[in-house]
This record gives sequence, C-alpha cells and structure tokens, in this order.
Amino acid sequence: MKNCMIKTLVVAISCAIASVSVFTGIAHAQIRYQANISPEAKKLWTTDSNRLKCSLLFSVPDYGIVNFMTYSGKTLRSNMTVHPKLGIADDSVMRFIATRPEWQSVSNEKLLGKIKLFPGFNPYVGPTLSWKILSELSHGNQILMPYTDKKLAAGQNIIPTLSPLGFKKAYRDYLSCQEQLIRVNFNDIRMMPLVFKLREHNLTEKSLNLLHEQLEYLKLDKNITKITIRAYAYDMSKGPDNVSLAKDRAEMLKKAYTDIGISEDLIEIVPFNALTLNTKAENPIVDESVKSRNALITVDRDNALINKDLEANTPDVGTDVM
Repeated sequence: MKNCMIKTLVVAISCAIASVSVFTGIAHAQIRYQANISPEAKKLWTTDSNRLKCSLLFSVPDYGIVNFMTYSGKTLRSNMTVHPKLGIADDSVMRFIATRPEWQSVSNEKLLGKIKLFPGFNPYVGPTLSWKILSELSHGNQILMPYTDKKLAAGQNIIPTLSPLGFKKAYRDYLSCQEQLIRVNFNDIRMMPLVFKLREHNLTEKSLNLLHEQLEYLKLDKNITKITIRAYAYDMSKGPDNVSLAKDRAEMLKKAYTDIGISEDLIEIVPFNALTLNTKAENPIVDESVKSRNALITVDRDNALINKDLEANTPDVGTDVM
C-alpha cells in the first residue's frame, strides 16, 4: 500500500491513492494521519493535570487533538474526546480498531467500539471504550479511528491514528494524577449539612471530615461567589444560651473558610431565629437530637465561568461493536 505524506487536508485529498484498506479489505482511497517513526513522535503524548481533572493528550499530526480525561468526585468519571482542526462536517460513524503498528509483524485487527458523528460536534467516547483504547495502547498497539466525510474528503476514509510511541510514560503520569484527585466535585459540596457535638461549637468527626473535603475543593475553585452559613442550637436549656451557641457555631465555620483565603465579603451568616426556641420558663424542653445542633452550608458560584464537564455525567457511548 502506497503511503502519502500529508501536510494539509487539501494536499491529502489530492495525493490519496486507491489502496486496499487494512481494516475493510475494500479498495478505496484513504487519508491517513499518523506520527512518523522518530524520537519526536514520543513528544506527541502529553499530560495536563490538577486536583480536579487529569488529561492525557495525543497530538495527531496535521489532524487535531485526542484528549482522555478523568474528573474528580466521589466516583471518578472518565471519557475521551476528539478535536479535529477542521471539525466534523457530515453524519458518519467513527470506528476504533486496535492493531499492531506498521513496524511490527501484521496482526489481526480488533474492533473496540464505534460512535456516531454529527456535524459541528467533537466526537465523544464514553468510559468503557476509552479505557479499552488505553489498554490496547499500553500493550503496544496502535488505534485506527476511521470515518468518512463527504463534505471534507469526498467520501474517502479519514483515518486519524493513535501511536503507542511515547505512550507509557505519559500514561503512568495520567494514572498518578488520578490518585491525587479530590473525591468531591461542586455537586457534592454545594449544599452541605453538618452536625455539632452536643452543647458544643465543635463538629462531630464525620461532619469535620465532610467540611475538610469541602474546604479542599474550595481551595481549587476560584469561581465561588457566595457562601451562606445557617447554624442552629436547640440543645441548651435556656433560650439565650442557644442563641449564643448558634452564633459561636456560625463563627467557627466562618473562620474555617477565611483561613483558606476566602474573603469575608463572600460569606453570609444567617442569624439564628430565636423565635423558634421554647419560650416556657418552667420546665423547658431540651432537644438533644441531631437536628437540634446542625448547620447548613450553601455555596454559589459564577456559572458563566465554570467548566461544566467537571460535574456532567459521562454517558457510556461507544460500547456497540456490531
């Protein structure tokens, strides 16, 4: 099969020749995007990571970027997106095929899955298929991602290819990043009930752990616009003591937020409503239940600035191999 070096899509179309496809057995033209066998090819795999998101990226020469991502949260969520420089202009199907690279002996191909393509949308792959692709790359296989585009390529097969060269080191970094992802996202901490110890302004051990998780997240999210604190106290026998304790509880929580650098201007304490207390001077009723000594924290942020992918569900697209 004759190979053509491709610099742009226009040049690629003009130099593509009729050939026998390695994955269909049918003779037709191909536009192949793949890395050369050289030391520079190992630099095409990179990582971009923080404690909210891990990214493993491959730059397909002259084609675009393929991005594997894992997001923070109680359950880590992963997916893969493809970002062609010229976009997707036609309805099609992208298949993901694992095979040995050209410099090794020819092997059988394995269809890992496929997804539908829609004009104007970057191809998206769900967690199951994205991990299958990573597994094949870690075993030294390359991944072919053929699809057709009548508008951009006159119906020819466009074949971006993921190379295993340089993959293993970047993959190790990607997995290491996942170990340090925090186990909450905004949806987990945006409304948080907490419980205080009986007749104290200190939190129970479980609630203290929840607060620490929220604080770890807030250190990383710079789009927070407001934190509202509502603290309650019905566990003292006298009304004024309950009012004072509720205030101390709220102030303790406020200090936890200012200690991590959140401005006091972003924090609102809703005063405890003394009218809800028992007003009987004789034989006052002391409530020692959990609901009598709790707090509710609500967090708001600027939705126009956030990356909603950090909280979005990751549908398991691409598992169909039929």
